[in-house]
Amino acid sequence: MRESVHRKGPREEGTVVLRPSAKGVTLLETMVALAIAAIGLGGLCGVLLQATATSQNQGKERTRATIYAQDKIEKLLSLDFAGCSQFASLQPAACNTTGISDAGWTEGLLAGGEVGPVQTTCAASGVSVGYMDLLDSNGTQLSGSCSRISGPASYVRMWTITDLAPFTGGPALKQITVAVYAEGAVSPLGGKPIVEVTSVLSNPQ
Repeated sequence: MRESVHRKGPREEGTVVLRPSAKGVTLLETMVALAIAAIGLGGLCGVLLQATATSQNQGKERTRATIYAQDKIEKLLSLDFAGCSQFASLQPAACNTTGISDAGWTEGLLAGGEVGPVQTTCAASGVSVGYMDLLDSNGTQLSGSCSRISGPASYVRMWTITDLAPFTGGPALKQITVAVYAEGAVSPLGGKPIVEVTSVLSNPQ
């Protein structure tokens, strides 16, 4: 009688044999997973970049701009009310806080100026003449004639002075508003000032 020989197949040996079709499905799934991960990481990178820009603007730039705005408004508030409110041609040189030596830049505390739109270079004419100054990346005021100031400023300070109606029997009043633009910010705020401060000056002070 012939003895039958039974050979164990791969399954009975405990070995799993992957068919080519199974391998293909696994590779496809891996590629899809990697693609999804890449898309997710791309979105996350965008969020991180936005967060970095926001941190830069809201932290460093806003802090510096606040200091520069406060410095400017204190300088304007310290000017001699009577001397710097007379005709520009009669004002002493100390009334010019712009750092610009060109004619017409000594406006002192005369009503005028504007806080926008931003002027990124030394204005040769217009309502901002005498009511703005430019700072470098260290916060140092750029000085001299407009023709000598080259290149964009990192910070622009613009201010406006408004004569207020005094109370009956009260002192003369002026409202001063200073706006600071951070041109060196990671993402400038669409031409909007990063800081704006307002104060009121009276005579006598």
